[in-house]
Amino acid sequence: MRKLLTITLTSLALAAPVAVVSAPAEAHTTGIHDNCTNLNKKWPHGLGKKGARDRTSGDPVTNFKRSTKLYRRANNHNSTLDGDNDGVACEKH
Repeated sequence: MRKLLTITLTSLALAAPVAVVSAPAEAHTTGIHDNCTNLNKKWPHGLGKKGARDRTSGDPVTNFKRSTKLYRRANNHNSTLDGDNDGVACEKH
């Protein structure tokens, strides 16, 4: 009986599932919300909330893309895009 138990346990140990090592996850590709250079490729004058005004000492940017939904998505991804917190990300003339 003891020999049968040893054989059974040995065969179970050999039949145990082997850990599968998966391939590494794909590296994050740079998206439009990662930095102002990429965001300005899509929206050359910046991206802002509806009703936002560019805070500047010079001429304010007024021709930025206005979309509160897109602004929030960009700002949630990277809060540094709107450094002066005026509701306009990556504004430029």
